[in-house]
Amino acid sequence: MSHEQNDQQAQMLRGTAWMTASNFISRLLGAAYIIPWYIWMGKYGPQANGLFTMGYNIYAWFLLVSTAGIPVAVAKQVAKYNTMREEEHSFALIRSFLGFMTVLGLGFAILMYLLSPVFASLSGGGKELIPIMQSLSWAVLIFPSMSVIRGFFQGFNNMKPYAISQIAEQVIRVIWMLLTTFFIMKIGSGDYVQAVTQSTFAAFIGMGASLLVLFYFLAKEGLLKRVLETGDKINSKRLLVDTIKEAIPFILTGSAIQLFQILDQMTFINSMSWF
Repeated sequence: MSHEQNDQQAQMLRGTAWMTASNFISRLLGAAYIIPWYIWMGKYGPQANGLFTMGYNIYAWFLLVSTAGIPVAVAKQVAKYNTMREEEHSFALIRSFLGFMTVLGLGFAILMYLLSPVFASLSGGGKELIPIMQSLSWAVLIFPSMSVIRGFFQGFNNMKPYAISQIAEQVIRVIWMLLTTFFIMKIGSGDYVQAVTQSTFAAFIGMGASLLVLFYFLAKEGLLKRVLETGDKINSKRLLVDTIKEAIPFILTGSAIQLFQILDQMTFINSMSWF
């Protein structure tokens, strides 16, 4: 076995270890925060949890559609160009997609914000659900571009920045959720809708932290300068179209499951009200 193959295997093992640790910590935090959060909500616990879940179902679908499987496709394309020793194509690709996904994120964030009253009404959550969905639309704004940078690192088989950004996202999100819930429910007004709104807005705060971590690693590893360079003669439009074609299967499989959950959410609560 060559030295290069040994290096690749070692890098793959490190990447797997980082992603395993990241997934474990994220899931542990996801299970742990709910206990104090639910207790602090007091008698409003079931209503708060219901609003939180209904908001997140719509939000999860918007995340899936706004990214449309593109981060996985970006990782695949970047890995392909790196194997072919055509790294400049990888940097041209990430430049194109950062611009494209920023616009896509902005469009879907505005759409979710404006349609929040409609989704709230269809879900049977009433006016209380509107500010919760609107707070989640802020996360939709930055998630697509953040996911593309994660896909870029994945394509380089460098999973450490991806994993640390995931951990940072969850840690900051949970801290924001618990602090705001405690201050509102135990010290402040006791308005549970406001507490849930801050709990869902925490998704945006967490993603902001994740994005900062990713840019830090881009700068640290000397990639940021190359990402921001312009003036190359590579056909970025063709790279963009090729990668979107790669993403189509992920769009169909990923969004379908979430769409059925939303359909269930919108039909169940309205059907139950007839009885």
